[in-house]
Amino acid sequence: MIQAAPQNRQPVTTVLVSRPGIMQQSLRSSLAACRGIAVVGSSGDGLTALGQVTKLRPGLLVIDSNLLDQEVEALIAAAKSAQPAIFCLVLVRSSHRETQVLALGADAAARRDGSAQQLQSVLARLSQTPIGLQCE
Repeated sequence: MIQAAPQNRQPVTTVLVSRPGIMQQSLRSSLAACRGIAVVGSSGDGLTALGQVTKLRPGLLVIDSNLLDQEVEALIAAAKSAQPAIFCLVLVRSSHRETQVLALGADAAARRDGSAQQLQSVLARLSQTPIGLQCE
């Protein structure tokens, strides 16, 4: 289970970017189940997501690889430019793509076809970052 630490700390605001459909709904539910995360926005494309990043100033941006590769790359760069402290997590299809997105500025990557437990493991590693999630 993920929770914010300490008790009086606010959950990490999060924007989710994934094409509409079952994957977006599933990811939104998985993230919403984490007590240390507050999903404040979701979008189906990079341009809308960038507008949400600029307006909502979330601590975490979760990008699904069901977007075009170029769209993912542009979104990472634009989000980091607009808000340098944002933490970008990209869900990828392969280890090769994981290497690419990390080189392009993503802070973490997880396999898109991984289990919910694997996603929670990646989220647990956020405890080592400035956004400060902790696992029980």
